[in-house]
Amino acid sequence: MKLIAHCVLVGLLVAAGMQNRAVRSARQPFPEKGFWVAETNPGKKSTIVRYYAHSNHLVSETTEPELLDITKLSVRKYLNGKLRKELEKDTTGQSAIKLYEIP
Repeated sequence: MKLIAHCVLVGLLVAAGMQNRAVRSARQPFPEKGFWVAETNPGKKSTIVRYYAHSNHLVSETTEPELLDITKLSVRKYLNGKLRKELEKDTTGQSAIKLYEIP
């Protein structure tokens, strides 16, 4: 009887772990267009963020005054929002040749 109880308990723990992993991956915010790259230099208290269009076209580069921890969900959402605004301001991205269009 104890063996059955232990097996049921192990099954519940495995199922809970799988559900937790699925929820965690669903919380990862990915930008709809483009991407950003954050760079922190050792010894500096700031973060350089570069925003790119999907075609690897550098849209803008900014320096955030503090260190950004991109492992935090709120920081990734913040950077995705800034990326969206930078892509809206970009006028060259509309006419830029895409990498896959180059012969």
